[in-house]
Amino acid sequence: MTDPQNFVASLDEMAVISVTGPQAKEYLQGQLTIDLDRVNETNARFGAHCDFKGKTWSVFTIVSVAGGYELIMPKECIDKSLPELKKYGVFSKVEINDIPSHPNFIGLSGSDNIALAKNLFPELATEHLSKVENANGIAICINLSTPKLLLMLSHSGFEHFTAVIKESSCPGLMSAAGQNDWNFAMIADGIASLSSATSNEFVPQMLNLQLLAGIDFDKGCYMGQETVARTKFLGRNKRATYLLSGNTNSQFPFIANGAALEKQVGENWRSGGTLLQAATCSANTDNVLALAVLSNDTDLGSVLRLKEHPEQSFTVEALPYTLDE
Repeated sequence: MTDPQNFVASLDEMAVISVTGPQAKEYLQGQLTIDLDRVNETNARFGAHCDFKGKTWSVFTIVSVAGGYELIMPKECIDKSLPELKKYGVFSKVEINDIPSHPNFIGLSGSDNIALAKNLFPELATEHLSKVENANGIAICINLSTPKLLLMLSHSGFEHFTAVIKESSCPGLMSAAGQNDWNFAMIADGIASLSSATSNEFVPQMLNLQLLAGIDFDKGCYMGQETVARTKFLGRNKRATYLLSGNTNSQFPFIANGAALEKQVGENWRSGGTLLQAATCSANTDNVLALAVLSNDTDLGSVLRLKEHPEQSFTVEALPYTLDE
């Protein structure tokens, strides 16, 4: 079995939107919540792509590449985000495309596994959202609680890494874990991810992006900026993303993204919020972690349950960061 914080996982649910061309930076400045002047060859950023009302189409990790930028997100979010990015791109000198078959995504956690990646990326750093790029691909360090690496490998880089794994003391590492282990680790870090069921439902602050440096409030105008600014400066945000834990069994397949939650109020149950994502890990499939958008006055230890499957309950846990802005 795989330790929750020690795995090498093939991430088959991740994909990329590529934005290139002479006006790529200028165009994305008017579309995203972050300042592209603060994205460079040595760092990545979290960010959001919103509609004009400030509702979030996608949450992504963005990196700069030769000729433009790449936005990393779950494949199912691309179906919503890509057409919206393309809609206004016709007025700029940009090329906007998804990359369905390239690159190869690998998620790593645990010091020994991260050491394996240094065979491909000798200059690997452990600072949060640091980025290294070479012919093997791109390595991004995510280090909010425990160091993790997101590898976006070229074809040759993937072959190289596969050979490194086979020569290691644990040649079966990549078959022992998968996307769910990575999702579990990201949920534990309080890093929200959207899906087709939750896209275009929440403003970025409801996803805690202001706490993850995913919003730059001092940049110029962008799609949805008025709503995002009002939410901050007028104190209009009444919801936030919370970490939930629970024990699961055969009911786990029914924990769907976007599921309605109920909260316990005395002996009654009332509408409580929306589940963003849930996951187990290979080491303990009875333990489920989830992120959910709840009222921002929710207390630690509060109990919630799935509306459609009330036998599945959750307890609100502490995030690795404070919800105070």
